[in-house]
Amino acid sequence: MNSMADLIEHVKTQGHFIHDHPKVVFDNLTEKFHHFVANLKQEGRDDKAAFQLLVDATFHGKHLTHEEKIQIENQLKDSLKTVGLISLTILPGGSLFFILSSFLKLNRYIIPSVFLKG
Repeated sequence: MNSMADLIEHVKTQGHFIHDHPKVVFDNLTEKFHHFVANLKQEGRDDKAAFQLLVDATFHGKHLTHEEKIQIENQLKDSLKTVGLISLTILPGGSLFFILSSFLKLNRYIIPSVFLKG
């Protein structure tokens, strides 16, 4: 490979590009970004609901059902996963961890449940 054109042609023939047309790639990225923002909003609503349950139980004497306790537990797990991911992005080698975790199929343990594809 002597030139940039040869390199690009090699990458295309190996199937590394999804589409040749930049508009299709841009539309795909835009769709994924909107999906990410929607998931982020849903995570915020879930956190707010779990926090409201905790406030009601603590200050207003509401007795939580078993399902509500499980909901709070799952939201706490998701919040801790989010904090862990944020801290990993700051650390050196964080991107290597993300690659390894994806390769080892550890996503369900480190990514909040709202971001996992069903």
